[in-house]
Amino acid sequence: MNKNYISSVGLICIILLSTMCALAQVPIIEKEFDISRKAKNGYLGGIDINSEKQTMDMVFVLRSSTKRMVKREVYTFDKDLNLLNTVKDEQAIEKMKTRYKWFNFKGDSYVSHSLNASANLTGKLVFRKKEITWKYMWLLGNYNKSVKQLEKVKPTSNAEQYFFRGGAYEVESDSTVLVVAGKQEKKGDYVGSLKHYDILSCDNNVNIKTASSLDFDFPNAPIYSGPLEDDNEELTNDDFPRDWILVFAPQGGSGIGKLADPKPTNYTYVRVSPQGQIVEKFNFNSPTNGWRVLGAYEKEGGVYVYGSATTKDPESKYINQVYKTPLVATTSADAEEQKESSGGGIGKLGLGGLGKGISMLGGTADFGINQDIVDAGLDELKYTNFQIGKISGGKFEFLNSPSIADFEKVQAKPADQKKFVEFDGKKFVINGIFFTSAGDILVNGQDFKTLSKNRGRSYKGVYMFQFDPTGNLKRNYGIFLDQSKTSGFFNTSPLTSDMIKTTSYIQESGDKRSVYWLMRMAKSIHKEVNVDFGFNTKTTTTTWEPLFNMEYGAINTADGTLSDFKTLGESERKKFYLFKNANTAKMGNYTFMFSETERGDKVLISRLDLKN
Repeated sequence: MNKNYISSVGLICIILLSTMCALAQVPIIEKEFDISRKAKNGYLGGIDINSEKQTMDMVFVLRSSTKRMVKREVYTFDKDLNLLNTVKDEQAIEKMKTRYKWFNFKGDSYVSHSLNASANLTGKLVFRKKEITWKYMWLLGNYNKSVKQLEKVKPTSNAEQYFFRGGAYEVESDSTVLVVAGKQEKKGDYVGSLKHYDILSCDNNVNIKTASSLDFDFPNAPIYSGPLEDDNEELTNDDFPRDWILVFAPQGGSGIGKLADPKPTNYTYVRVSPQGQIVEKFNFNSPTNGWRVLGAYEKEGGVYVYGSATTKDPESKYINQVYKTPLVATTSADAEEQKESSGGGIGKLGLGGLGKGISMLGGTADFGINQDIVDAGLDELKYTNFQIGKISGGKFEFLNSPSIADFEKVQAKPADQKKFVEFDGKKFVINGIFFTSAGDILVNGQDFKTLSKNRGRSYKGVYMFQFDPTGNLKRNYGIFLDQSKTSGFFNTSPLTSDMIKTTSYIQESGDKRSVYWLMRMAKSIHKEVNVDFGFNTKTTTTTWEPLFNMEYGAINTADGTLSDFKTLGESERKKFYLFKNANTAKMGNYTFMFSETERGDKVLISRLDLKN
């Protein structure tokens, strides 16, 4: 045999082996530490980074016997995870607010008032006031919110002319709600209310003003409504409201007939400011007639719009004929608010779920369908495509719609995983979008299996779709997760770990050749029993809470190879779970993750090195 051939094969093998080894060794180091008994009875408020000194403070907060003070325990570490110092003291609450942005204490409890917009039984726009009671949880460091839905209130101007088919945005910072409402010029003007829309701004006193208007040549309805997302995760929408994104699609079928747009794929994109002013509006041709938009993300001046899609007779069928169900919530209240207020809302296609004590005659029932209910039904469907596009300069730079078969052709998996995670377009959710410095787009999703009616879903396979900067599909990475081993059966929990969605995060390596894939997944279910004593009474409350840890691995974005995945804390041979509030921090080229044991007596710090 030719010696040069042998040496060449050997060289190739060495290169492949070194590549696999480089991917297999995700650069993480870990150390565990003991904390005081008092600290574990408080909460980890935040991680305070000092970039100049290259140190970080873990700041634990405990309730003080003095109302204007809080107890503080601070553990200071260097970048190599060495414990440098420990401070235990008391601080004035006002000083804590000034020093730490994360310290959100506004009193043990307070009450605020706001407004909900929703559709009534006939589809007309109605408003209801709500009372929100906030109680501070000293063991968690955040507020527990309970919502009381109040009576229907009559607007100061005539709102009877408006239909509400979905599309509302609550702007908490100035206590207003924006609503896109179909306007009928005369009673019974159904088609007109699909062609003419007002964007209404309504304050707490139900003073309505028309902020702007939208007019269409043919009947249209909103198929997506949501605030624009971006990289500023620390700034919540409550404190810093983003622009509001709406997508409209032509409507057809019964009641519209020949008045429909002759082109069912003639969609419209609208961007609205938090004050209700139209910032951008343009028409575009959707590659499919059934685009279920799931998100809009702004990155470096461009807006990326993405979601599942179904193509079904695109020349003749309209989106309302493809899905035959709402795509946008018909209430501005979220699922938790409806649950807290005992309103329940309506089921998927009709009434149902009205909570006890709700008086229909009193006008306190919210008949709107929240987005969780809308999504629950749509998630069950099978889709033919996944559609993604980038908007810049008032138009789409690209808008691609690869088929499910295209995803099957570019599957990738870790070497130690026997099978690919099948992506068949059925029963999956999209959880987020990320970007590499080279412009590649990474979209994260997860498949599920529907359990019995009262148990929800079982999540298992996690996807990461990789697109190039022009939206062409490059890879479909799939990871199997087995959470059944920590399902919680031994403590008779109604929850199991696999019923909780996994959230992914992406960190890019210093050489830009790889990304580190971090998956926050439920690993166990914690049982908490609280006993409240009253006058001759004792109330016992049992709660079940998922505990999370991080799986981590790497993707070589150039050649599409995946490393094996490990769990934080494996090197310490103990079970650690991420802190509830502050569990990640970044300093220079390092990302730090913070975990604790279930008893809270030990802390694990994990450091991911991003230099290489």
